[in-house]
Amino acid sequence: MPPNYETPPPPTSFSHLSFPTPQILLITFSRPKVLNCMNIAAHWELDSVYNWLDTEPTLRVGIVTGSGRAFCAGADLK
Repeated sequence: MPPNYETPPPPTSFSHLSFPTPQILLITFSRPKVLNCMNIAAHWELDSVYNWLDTEPTLRVGIVTGSGRAFCAGADLK
């Protein structure tokens, strides 16, 4: 994390956060075995990431992508 952020990003376990430049947040869904389906915990994790993105003045854009062969197959209904 670059040192000029006012607060650290929230912890993540279902996605990976990276910073191609200090103004860009890259969010990569990292559940390729289930085609990046989002369960309830992943939904709330992303909610905290999006809220952090909204309140962090240095960040200007967030890019969302998925690892593996699918971006996101939708909700994980299991």
